[in-house]
Amino acid sequence: MEETVQALSDIVQMNSVNGNEQPVAEYLAKLLKQHGIDSKLIEYAPNRANLVAEIGDGNGPVIGFDGHTDTVALGDEDKWAGSPLSAAIKDNKLFGRGVTDMKAGMMAGVFAMINLKEQGVPLHGTLRLMATLGEEDGHVGAEQLAALGYADDIKAMIVGEPSGADKRMLADKKIQAMLGADEATAKKMMAANPTTEQHFIELAHKGSLTYTVRSKGVAAHSSMPQIGKNAIDALMGYYNKQTAYFESFNHVKNSVLGPTIPVVTLIKGGEQINTVPASAELSVKIRTIPEVRNDKIIADLEKIVAECNAAGAELTLDIHDSFFPMHTAEDSNLVQLAKSVGQQVLEQPLPYFGAPGGTDASSYLPHNEDMEVVVFGPGNITAHQVNEYVDLDMYKRYIKIYAAMISNLLA
Repeated sequence: MEETVQALSDIVQMNSVNGNEQPVAEYLAKLLKQHGIDSKLIEYAPNRANLVAEIGDGNGPVIGFDGHTDTVALGDEDKWAGSPLSAAIKDNKLFGRGVTDMKAGMMAGVFAMINLKEQGVPLHGTLRLMATLGEEDGHVGAEQLAALGYADDIKAMIVGEPSGADKRMLADKKIQAMLGADEATAKKMMAANPTTEQHFIELAHKGSLTYTVRSKGVAAHSSMPQIGKNAIDALMGYYNKQTAYFESFNHVKNSVLGPTIPVVTLIKGGEQINTVPASAELSVKIRTIPEVRNDKIIADLEKIVAECNAAGAELTLDIHDSFFPMHTAEDSNLVQLAKSVGQQVLEQPLPYFGAPGGTDASSYLPHNEDMEVVVFGPGNITAHQVNEYVDLDMYKRYIKIYAAMISNLLA
């Protein structure tokens, strides 16, 4: 088995479900060392470590490559055709938990780095590889690296998350609508693609903001509500103001991502049916866009809470997580380079795409708003599913794509 496939198989067989990523990081460090590349393990917690490796002469820009080492849970193993950790190969597809999301993309970046080093390609600047932990649960690895300054000087970043799908899906009208393509255009795309997968260039993705508003009241017998303080009433006052606030900018849309999407996902309050409620709370998940960024929304919500409290409520706002949206201009150097190199190596047209979910880039961008980002990698929509797989032909093509893009960016 050739080294690129063997290494991918090796790490797929490692159970790196969120919280157990260090064995993969150590494997990568050993692999890179065998090819003359030093790396650094940065501990986050016991059995959890990020890896950072760099090559280049340092006399130029810093180009980042991001991949994560953790996976989601294995799922119902009885539903898999084989073990989710088997790394079985059938019909040139390698199966296993995390292979699409995103061990194949990460390993393609690793081998692009190795090939550039061993071929002696002159890199005028720095290629910084960041293999992060905990992307599937809070981006905690990327958050740590960003806090340590690893994103501050990056000019452009490639995120190797999966960007493909079985090309037969182009016949689905929902997919056509998502791409803004009619049936005839979709058929032309399929006919022009000699491979089994259609890939996309993700130049934008939404951010997310998750928070809870808690209301404090005073319990009393329901027959004497005047001596209590109804926490639900106060919370509903806030809810109405919040609703009006979101409606005030529902016409603001990103050209790729569309509008901000707020959803109240949890609400609870009170203790029993004959008692004035002493507590109540609601939780909200928002998918954000660059035009109405997380920091603006948080500041505005804090003002609404303050207004309600000034009127007699006792509310607190707790932010659970805040990940910034990403949108790199279509005419940027990074996006155009991904398109030109990608179309040549993948032998297919590459439409642009904006995703509703985020990546590690959401954690880097608050520290470096000028950084260009593109999400582009091997893998498909079997991420998080039973019988997750990667097309090995695509995996190998992305090694070539990354090496070509990096050598161009650091020429």
